[in-house]
Amino acid sequence: MLASNRSSIHIAKRFISISPAISKINTINNNLNNNSVNHKFKFSYENAKNKQINQNNLSLPENKLDFLNYNNNSSSSSISLLSNDEAKLIPSIVALHARLNLPKNYPFNTLVKSLTCPTNEFSNLSSNNQQLSILGSHILSFYISEYLMTNYPRLPISILKSAIDSYIGDFSLYDLAKNNWGIEEDLTSKLDKYLSNEPEIFKFGKLRYIRKVTNPEINVTKYSNDQNSNTFELSKAEAYANSVRSIIAGLYIHSNNNDLIIKNFINNHILSRQIDIESLFQFKESGKLLSKILKSNNLQPPVVKLISETGRLSSTPVYVVGCFSGENLLSTAEGCSLREARIKSFNKALKAWYLYKPLDTKLPSDEGFNGMFVDQGEKFY
Repeated sequence: MLASNRSSIHIAKRFISISPAISKINTINNNLNNNSVNHKFKFSYENAKNKQINQNNLSLPENKLDFLNYNNNSSSSSISLLSNDEAKLIPSIVALHARLNLPKNYPFNTLVKSLTCPTNEFSNLSSNNQQLSILGSHILSFYISEYLMTNYPRLPISILKSAIDSYIGDFSLYDLAKNNWGIEEDLTSKLDKYLSNEPEIFKFGKLRYIRKVTNPEINVTKYSNDQNSNTFELSKAEAYANSVRSIIAGLYIHSNNNDLIIKNFINNHILSRQIDIESLFQFKESGKLLSKILKSNNLQPPVVKLISETGRLSSTPVYVVGCFSGENLLSTAEGCSLREARIKSFNKALKAWYLYKPLDTKLPSDEGFNGMFVDQGEKFY
């Protein structure tokens, strides 16, 4: 069913797709017309502030997987990350490393980089998490999408998008980073740090970013020009979410692309969170939709029959009805009126269809995956 709907959905300046990365149709058409091969791609949760870097502006290390030593030659900033030995002196970094049960070969200075969002001070690629967050969003979109598509092969594309957003959206990852992982943001000023005699190195142990001011203080008027606004401004949810994506990207890099390690980490921290996919459905004219689904599968149209009732003449009657297709009982529902019970039975039958879950499913990234059967979809769309 999903094979016929492999297209991106544009919502709030963000592209969410089944695949980890999908091209913009208009951009590709323009490039084809201009005979250009420089295709631009949108990642699932890549923010608009993430700009592409020309490879000529990068100084590449000998080991192309050594992402910590990539430098942007066009940047005027010469600030680099802390060394791994220096990062070990930060208590919050050591605690976060142990709390997440990261492997021993995961460097502590990668955690420091994951908590450093792009700012005017840290604009060099080697000193912020901009590129790591893009890689992390790419990884998360792939593993979450394959999990949902394999376990719920009949999900409509809109529900699939909402389910992905429920797992790895900005607010979901913000809640994970702040309330589960215990990541703190740096709210103290330089004066406060000076008065408290805090070591300069300790500032790297907290999440640092330029805060986007949307609601100024009372009796304070905000004057700004969008053209001159700081391109590094992030909301709190975006900053926390990018730190989670960067940590996962660092784990992928330093595990030598070991799928098992990254999948176990995502299963333990992301997919272990309970998402009520059933609550994402909202049907309009559920009876017509159910009739079309049954007709496309060569089944008889739905018929609602009264099974039992009580208190018909009272102020609180209860009716129990069943939705049948021929002799097959699709669902049962109860309501205070026959109409309410009838609509509920249609909704339950539709959810039972869309939330079909195969037994003993294997993910495409698992060993021994030989493919799986997915129904041909809804022909009437």
